[in-house]
Amino acid sequence: MERAMVSAAARIGYALGTSADVEWGEVFGRMADAIPEMCAVQVTGWDPVGRSHMVVAERGYQKAISDDLCHVLPKTRWGGQLFASGAPLLMDDMPEHFRASPHYQEWLHPAGLEDGLSAALRVAGGRQVGVLHLNAPVRRAFGEEARDFVAQIGSVLARRIDPLRSPRLEALLGPEWTASRVVHGGEPLPLTGWEPCPLVGDAEILELALRFGLLPASTLPFLWCRGGEWYRVRLIHVTDANRSGVVVASAPFANEAGLTAREIDVATGIVAGLSNQAIATGLVVSRRTVETYVERLLIKLNCATRGEVAGVAARAGLVKPSSGVGDILRLTRGGYV
Repeated sequence: MERAMVSAAARIGYALGTSADVEWGEVFGRMADAIPEMCAVQVTGWDPVGRSHMVVAERGYQKAISDDLCHVLPKTRWGGQLFASGAPLLMDDMPEHFRASPHYQEWLHPAGLEDGLSAALRVAGGRQVGVLHLNAPVRRAFGEEARDFVAQIGSVLARRIDPLRSPRLEALLGPEWTASRVVHGGEPLPLTGWEPCPLVGDAEILELALRFGLLPASTLPFLWCRGGEWYRVRLIHVTDANRSGVVVASAPFANEAGLTAREIDVATGIVAGLSNQAIATGLVVSRRTVETYVERLLIKLNCATRGEVAGVAARAGLVKPSSGVGDILRLTRGGYV
């Protein structure tokens, strides 16, 4: 490959390899540096829940062409050849199929898009996760060097748009965590690089996750007891194009502060903004009993005030959602997101 293509590939790999949001404008700009004739580009991702492709990012296409590229082209004979191919395909690799197709005759040609290069995006193991399309306004704009360039960046693009990978998790969670994605009406999905979360078999956790997915909060940390064992849990709202849903992540809870189940209940009420009397009513205990638990929390969490207990417990996720003092609407209100 030419030096410009090698440099562009390296910069694209760097831009896509971080856990932050992708700056697609930067990625597409580097593609244009490598292939100056390119005037339009589209990256689609496979949605394993909806069983369809979705546009992740694009530049230069009219909406009708974009929709046709994303939803119709993969179902054509040429699309079948693309998915079967181990290498990116040029439009002229199959001119009798592509240039004679309704897709080219009705959309690309009238729009002045005379050449094209497409690649099926696959992750390790050959799982297909999306498609990259490039178009140019002149014929023979793309050649073997462009094909090699697209093949080189394809694996990095695929890893980034993999619907079973969640880049946010890498920034939020350590290696001791497990994680799965849950969606309405579907089975929990395993996530690339993570052991499946054992808690997604718990109907209460699934209900909490689906309720959380309807709220504007981005994340909710809390504690959960299963089979006598306590877990740290984090619900994470995912809104990427082909990753929508809620990630349920969990890890064993060491409980270094020695909190009891009842102290966690009281901490939950404090974080939820309830008074001692309201917590007592919700837990069906006396107010004095709640005050005693608050005093213990002050000592165990090394806090000077009840408000400080609320802040420490919220940040550390030392709460347990429930239908009593731990109403999920209260726990996700304000700054606890």
